[in-house]
Amino acid sequence: MEQKILTPRRIFSVVINDKLYNVYDIDGKEHEGENDTPKTWWLYHSENKLPDGILPPADSEDFVPFSVGMQRHVWEIKFTQRNTTKEKWGGTRFNNSTWTEMWCNKRLIYAFGSTGGDRGLHFSMAKVQYMQVMMSEHCYNFFEPEQENGRKICWYGLPATVKVKRDGWEIGIVPDYTAGLTKEEWWKELKNRESKYSKTVSEMDKQDEEMDKEDHNEAMNSDYINWGDAFSDEHIYWFRK
Repeated sequence: MEQKILTPRRIFSVVINDKLYNVYDIDGKEHEGENDTPKTWWLYHSENKLPDGILPPADSEDFVPFSVGMQRHVWEIKFTQRNTTKEKWGGTRFNNSTWTEMWCNKRLIYAFGSTGGDRGLHFSMAKVQYMQVMMSEHCYNFFEPEQENGRKICWYGLPATVKVKRDGWEIGIVPDYTAGLTKEEWWKELKNRESKYSKTVSEMDKQDEEMDKEDHNEAMNSDYINWGDAFSDEHIYWFRK
């Protein structure tokens, strides 16, 4: 009988003693498990990091069973308050702001600002707890955003893909002209669909209307919509095949 070849499949990373280690799912290789821990999850606990794209052999002695004592997301939250000044109307105005950075497994995965002195700080502390839950449940991978590059989505119901920006939680939208619509058809239909969600011309400021036209034309010429926070996804359908 032909023996099955076991192939480790990386599923996520964990930080142990301030070092990053990969966890693999190895179908057919099981440990005893504890407290419902998946029996095919193994930590590659080697001090020698493998090159990107290289998988460790399934029979490596460096594999140890994944344990409930390993926290998948190790957080470091940084709150920074600042007092600032601004010259306005012949006088000096003072303001206080809070900048919050959410680090997980040694990488910055989200950042935001707030104002209002201690009230702003307390708001930021509460928002962090909310964001931790939301990022864990959201279909976008905030923890390893590079995996989202090229992801097929629908933007206003139109075929598109995701382009991850420098800040991993911010994205751009790239039209997909290979899914049945030409470039001209795609942008014409987008304009029609966007108008259903915006104010009528009579309600809009003329300057804003001109700016919207410029932004639309610039995006069409570059085949790229400079969007922003992946949480602002009310017009995104994430699961296009």
